[in-house]
Amino acid sequence: MSAAVGAIGTGMGAPSAAHGQYKNNQFGFEGGYMFVGDATGLDPHGVLLGLRAAYKASDHWWFSARAGLSFRGDEIPDVGSTRDNTVVLFHLVPIEARYYFLTDFTRPFMGVSNSFQFLTNQEIDASVFWGPGVTAGIEFRLRRDLFLGFQADAYYMIAFGVDDAPLATFTTQINFFL
Repeated sequence: MSAAVGAIGTGMGAPSAAHGQYKNNQFGFEGGYMFVGDATGLDPHGVLLGLRAAYKASDHWWFSARAGLSFRGDEIPDVGSTRDNTVVLFHLVPIEARYYFLTDFTRPFMGVSNSFQFLTNQEIDASVFWGPGVTAGIEFRLRRDLFLGFQADAYYMIAFGVDDAPLATFTTQINFFL
């Protein structure tokens, strides 16, 4: 009878042996949506493509880093329309501390983060924005060392000489345990 209960529990995301947790590293690809505030002088909506890596401090605490590129139009000041030229925004998250509530088939997490945005836009004076942020998401095990993740981030980007800007990302990830 206990074997039947265990079989039902493992399929429903209930805690069981942490099959992927014997490995200490993760590498992944991500893609999704990125919003930036008006102070950047860019079209606020864009696509984000990136890479991520993570290191396990313990079963519940992971540290990760992410880097991505966002492609968007250049906004014309005081008009609100965008030009035809494409601006590439480099999104760098040098460290993100995540706490995983569960560490098995379903891995929900929350964390704190910070981010740098590097851009080249001649309409504003700032080319680098930095800001603290928060993150939340969930990962689902597809295979032994392969997880599908969904993540949302919110940042408050600070730049000296221009107005601050909010930033948000919503991404889907494919993560490999190494």
